[in-house]
Amino acid sequence: MRLKLFCLTVTAFGVLQQASASSLCTTGTLASYEALGAGGCQIGGDTIGSFMIIGGITGATAIDPALVEIKPSGGTDDLVLKFDVTQTANTGSLLEAIFTYAISGPDPFVMDMTTLSNSSETVDGDVSETQNYCVGGRFGPDGVDGCTGSTSGTLLTLDGIQNMDQGSFAGATTLGITDDFVLDGGTAGSASGGTFVDRFTATSTVPEPNCIFLLPAIALVSAGFRKLLSLHRNS
Repeated sequence: MRLKLFCLTVTAFGVLQQASASSLCTTGTLASYEALGAGGCQIGGDTIGSFMIIGGITGATAIDPALVEIKPSGGTDDLVLKFDVTQTANTGSLLEAIFTYAISGPDPFVMDMTTLSNSSETVDGDVSETQNYCVGGRFGPDGVDGCTGSTSGTLLTLDGIQNMDQGSFAGATTLGITDDFVLDGGTAGSASGGTFVDRFTATSTVPEPNCIFLLPAIALVSAGFRKLLSLHRNS
């Protein structure tokens, strides 16, 4: 009896959570995602938010966040963020986009992967993407040190040398992420744009057996609740 009451309580709480959830993530710019603040947006049951531009390499020119496009995809247990940059660093110039954000979800994240593609270099130019992850917490102001979680790690991609890197860790429902994308024109070359992708894998949480029968009802009640909210907002 107590378990049933607990399941009903969790169900009602889940319905209210869905009704008041952040908006769904859509294609936008880094600037528009930063404007979402801590509330962020949702991909499946996961929330992505708290985007913030931070300081990077001394002497580097910051890439305008309005020129970094973000395309979200995937779902609760396979969350994907694709970042597109079309800038070019010529000889002697260094361009950088460095920012932090946080993700959280109902299931523990256990793997993080980053890939780099669609870049080009001449002579001694290069394109790189470095990602730092903080499991179960956030980094300090520099986006690299002071992880408040259980562990941290670094993923590195350098176009033409290592275009994919990944790390696995003990599950946590929150992650703090710092991406550092750099276009380095070198002393006699150039480096042009690229696409870097952050992909996070979580493990599904299996519902309590005695609660499974409630799942269809949850979906129906949730859908009806959202419909009522929509009608109320439009009236």
